[in-house]
Amino acid sequence: MKTNNFLLEIYNEFFYCITWPKWEDLQSTTMIVFFFSIFLSIFLYGVDGFFIFVIKKLFSL
Repeated sequence: MKTNNFLLEIYNEFFYCITWPKWEDLQSTTMIVFFFSIFLSIFLYGVDGFFIFVIKKLFSL
């Protein structure tokens, strides 16, 4: 009986207590995360290239 009650509480919590975002909000936040991820990856690629350049110059002396 406890398992049945537990599953019923999960169902009620999932469908009646959680507020889900609207589709437009979900799309806008997804786009923000997408563009920020692209920007961050390009930035880190540049920083990595800079450090590789500096290390090669230091050790080629």
